[in-house]
Amino acid sequence: MRKLRYIEFLMTFCFVLCTQKAAAQYHQNFFGTNKVHYTDFKWKILETKHFEIYYYPEMQELAERAAGLAEEQYLELETRLNHSLIKRVPMIIFSSHLYFQQTNTTPYELPEGVGGFFEFFKGRVVLPSDGSTTNFRRVIRHELVHVMMTSKVNRILSQHRKFNHPGLPLWFTEGLAEFWSGEPDFQAEMVMRDATINNTVVPLQYFYRVEGTYYMYKLGENLLHFVKERYGDEKVLLLIENCWKYDQFEKTVELTLGKKYEELNREWIYWLRKKYYPTVANNDVPSAISKVNTREGFNSKPAYFFKDDKEYLFYLANRNGYTNIYKQELKTNKSEIVIKGERSSAFEAFHFFKSKIDVNKKGELAFVSKSGESDVLYIYDIDTKKITHKYMYKNLIGLASPSWSPDGKSIVFSGLSVSGNDDLYIIRVTGDENDGMIEQLNNDFYDDRNPAWSPDGKYIVYSSDRTHYGEAGAYNLFLYDRTKRQTHYLTSGNYIDDSPSWSPAGDMIAFTSNRRGTPTNVWILPFRIGESDFVSDLKKSPETLEDKYSPRPLTAITSAVFDPVWTNSGDLIFTAFEEFSFKIRTLPDAYTKAQALQPGERIKSVVVRSSWITPTKAVTQANTKPYQKRYGLDFVQGAFQADPIYGSGGGAQIGVTDMLGNDQYYFVVYNNARSTEQILYDWNFVVTKINLNQRANFAYGLFRFKGEFFEIDDFGGISPVDENRYGGFFQLLYPLSKFERIETSLNISRFKRDATFGTLLPIDGVLVSNTAGYVFDNTLWGPTGPLDGNAVSLSVGYTTDVKRSQQNYSTVIFDVRNYARITNRSAFASRAMVQWNQGKNPQNYLLGGSWDLRGYPRWSLPGTRFFVVNNELRFPFVDDLNLRLPFGGFGFRSIRGALFMDMGNAWGSQFNDGRVILGNQKFDGIIGSLGTGFRINFFGVLVLRFDYGKMFDLRGYRIFGQKLPGNRSRPIVTNFNETRNNEQFGGRDFETGEILKNPRWSRGIFWQIWFGYDY
Repeated sequence: MRKLRYIEFLMTFCFVLCTQKAAAQYHQNFFGTNKVHYTDFKWKILETKHFEIYYYPEMQELAERAAGLAEEQYLELETRLNHSLIKRVPMIIFSSHLYFQQTNTTPYELPEGVGGFFEFFKGRVVLPSDGSTTNFRRVIRHELVHVMMTSKVNRILSQHRKFNHPGLPLWFTEGLAEFWSGEPDFQAEMVMRDATINNTVVPLQYFYRVEGTYYMYKLGENLLHFVKERYGDEKVLLLIENCWKYDQFEKTVELTLGKKYEELNREWIYWLRKKYYPTVANNDVPSAISKVNTREGFNSKPAYFFKDDKEYLFYLANRNGYTNIYKQELKTNKSEIVIKGERSSAFEAFHFFKSKIDVNKKGELAFVSKSGESDVLYIYDIDTKKITHKYMYKNLIGLASPSWSPDGKSIVFSGLSVSGNDDLYIIRVTGDENDGMIEQLNNDFYDDRNPAWSPDGKYIVYSSDRTHYGEAGAYNLFLYDRTKRQTHYLTSGNYIDDSPSWSPAGDMIAFTSNRRGTPTNVWILPFRIGESDFVSDLKKSPETLEDKYSPRPLTAITSAVFDPVWTNSGDLIFTAFEEFSFKIRTLPDAYTKAQALQPGERIKSVVVRSSWITPTKAVTQANTKPYQKRYGLDFVQGAFQADPIYGSGGGAQIGVTDMLGNDQYYFVVYNNARSTEQILYDWNFVVTKINLNQRANFAYGLFRFKGEFFEIDDFGGISPVDENRYGGFFQLLYPLSKFERIETSLNISRFKRDATFGTLLPIDGVLVSNTAGYVFDNTLWGPTGPLDGNAVSLSVGYTTDVKRSQQNYSTVIFDVRNYARITNRSAFASRAMVQWNQGKNPQNYLLGGSWDLRGYPRWSLPGTRFFVVNNELRFPFVDDLNLRLPFGGFGFRSIRGALFMDMGNAWGSQFNDGRVILGNQKFDGIIGSLGTGFRINFFGVLVLRFDYGKMFDLRGYRIFGQKLPGNRSRPIVTNFNETRNNEQFGGRDFETGEILKNPRWSRGIFWQIWFGYDY
């Protein structure tokens, strides 16, 4: 489950103010991580003919490039789609992905794999730069395809008066955005080639099974390339223009291409096999030529370390949902976690696909992790198992791929500045007064990455798009001479040469490249230090290179390899992609094999430009202005509430925010009148303002709830009451990190209640409630609830009636949860929760139901105090269930099973006159239930819960010679008629005194159905 950041609580806070009880019960169940707004951006707007570029001054040059690239891509797409936009497109850009993660234009957390998004309601494009102009251009074009396609589809549907069209499937919209963003990159080729060779291509009719995944993007893109080749490029556009004719996209495909899904899928699969099967003749799968070192999960970025005649491997791996740094002895392949990631604010993210790690001869591990606003460079001592150094710099937001100097006193790395430029830096790690000193090696918009220090310390080799082919997306290898402070070409050509690694002797460099049309393979570049004819000046072509210095292929892999590193014995360790998994492998005797290689293709003479540039739109006073808040609708929708306690009502919800999402207004209006005479009087509303401009988020608002509601009377029944509650509220949230926050709230309300029937006493008072709390949550979620991590919530509060002093009580709520992973998909979940109200006429809590004490009807156990202990074994039950019926078919995915045991009780139940309702005045022992159940996730947003089990009663039992509290001879009493009519609860008819039975709870056996994620 993708978790919403906690600020969404503010968006719903206003809906639970109608009773103190509801607010408390809702609050205790809410956890979640935080989206922290670390940086105060001073936004400006650069206007072009078709775009409004939102940027901050530090990234003005990047904003100018974005404007030029956007206009360039728009003109191409305008011609391709035969469609023009009638208003400017808002484009909000960030100079790094870490800044991008702070955006309030969406309430969702943005993982590293999200390169940008198009927000449909306001038409906003929001995207970051990662330092690569090639990637930046492609993401801009991808999102502009969404903008143009959405505008065109809306116009087509409007022209044909199709206002309830379900829209185009996600695989098509995302596949089209990739398809029209350029030729498939090597990652797309890697995925599709591997899937075809291993016969794991998902059929077209089952694309929904991988919806929203990276694989879905590549499937959709590849299928459209097939359509273009087989049926013509015009058919792709026609799929859009014909969308209005049918609600089912499958019928649109059949009309446009003349083929049903099944037939089109057969043609596509056959096309893939003809394209990729021949590659096996001259290439091998990674498992055929190398030895696997890691078998579980996804593994990447290996680093080699030799000590005491033992060889060790350090690497990043995600085996259970969290990314960690592992240590593994190569001989035994036994691994252990060195640094746990994604659980604490110190190690929020290791940048699994972007940043390498490195170990020096002294046993010091250098790695990068996100921590707070920016990345931090850490030094970890392998022997002492402690972090010894920590480096971060104000102007450098992103860091990547540290590489030790041979003497272990310096580290070279790539750093992404606030301006959006990705350059090389050297930092001193000396432990003296020079420790932490930093030197910048270059300063330009070219993307410089994956540096590696030569064994003698004189040179640094790295990959960069500063090559004369860089404008087309190429990366070549360059050599930085530390002595002369000069940069030279090492390779040249329209290729992606990356991840260079020096051999221990320094006489050759292994690197990855997509030369010869394969996704990536390992290539070898001979190197003779000191030979003047080897390197050429940066401004000249490497045309003087002889054949003996040309790159030559070491591997011929069908899929792709990454991050090669040498061992002392001459083996080569690398990451390989196979069967949709990244594993670290060893190629034995790679050095010997490399020495025997014949030269590859000779580097040809080329005419070299001194540099390449991107189109820009200069910032001037005429086309730029400071950002001024401009508000627009986020949503308008109907709302309906029906509840046995809080009544029912219907109305409208409206959300209004500014363009950046920092200021948000929410309005709820509804009427729950029971007659025409009440319509003018029973209007209800909530107005909420949420401010997200700073790190401390706050919300305030006004509300009024008027009408007939229902309350629990002092005989356990439900009585109608006429309530009029109005007032205001304020809440402040301060995130300490992604995982921790403190919060406080104030709620003031005038509350008047007239009891229409029943025995409830009238109330007329002014209630003031103050709360303060602390929340920690680093849980990892599965399809139906958390599977790993911990969550803690502690809050205290005080409520008083300042008018008549009818209520004055204190509140303590404590909730601790632990999720212990057993296997990758099973876990043991435990929770202990205590809620305690103490004082004059404290508010009752309501216990019972699917989320606390299963088996007991929802909210059937009242009390001012309660405790609950839950234990649950969660495990996979059915992964994929498909049903075929005469009129069609449907399926369920991610059906999960559970074995549970719940224990607890509620007591202290009372009303404002001190009379005890059905319930326990004093603690009366432990009751509970145990059983089994299953959960089904519907569409990723709704979970159906079914539980079947037996209730038990531990009151008065002896365990280990000790008698538990309570008297088992007393009935368990609850407050709902459904429960009163139940022998197992001691339920009686209040008129006759007769004990009644309810077959649903016969002999303590129960079943329950409810909706919601697991605790």
